[in-house]
Amino acid sequence: MRAALLLIAALPALAQSGEEILARVDRLRHPWSAFTVELDMKDAKTSQRWKVSARENGDARLDGLSDKEQGRAVLMLGDQMWLLLPGSKRPLKVTPQQRMLGPAAGGDVARTRFRQDYTVQTMSEETLGERSCWRLELAARTPVVSARTVRLWVAKEPLAPVKAEFYLASGKLARSAQFGPPVQALGQPVLSRMELTEPNGARVELSFSGWAKGGVDAELFRQP
Repeated sequence: MRAALLLIAALPALAQSGEEILARVDRLRHPWSAFTVELDMKDAKTSQRWKVSARENGDARLDGLSDKEQGRAVLMLGDQMWLLLPGSKRPLKVTPQQRMLGPAAGGDVARTRFRQDYTVQTMSEETLGERSCWRLELAARTPVVSARTVRLWVAKEPLAPVKAEFYLASGKLARSAQFGPPVQALGQPVLSRMELTEPNGARVELSFSGWAKGGVDAELFRQP
């Protein structure tokens, strides 16, 4: 009985530490309330370059920088996402399923805020490779989040994300992510890169550079 009481008493502290871990992971990917960063996306056949702008409220926008992507944009306002194409009079609404594809996938993953989008269901210790990690099982707070559950491994020392698995509502694995080590930008540790792997083995490398604090134009976030 005493052991059970001690376990119950420890649960709030465990949940709080899990939330703090998510907050620290998010700070590597969202180091300031508003910022811009350049995103390079490479797969086996193509290479793309995008500028990501993120606002204080979590809205984000990707604008194409490479030749084929010039004039294209992905706009994310709250739970809504649109694809803006040059020469098109109407933006294309992106469904939750389509967020798993192409630049929308890169934007969706880059924008994800684990602490805001998910709750910690369980937390345990696990060795991944040779690294001592926390393993967190996460559940989406709202049904509009494209990945309904996430399994996240976070290295203990230094504390940084190592791997994540994103699952659909059906329980099917949507993709996995491997995280590169943090680097310094403007005196702040930030994420350097990610590698997304699809269930069919296809891989996309995401590299982040040119981090800048603020400088986000509100006019870019008008709802279509």
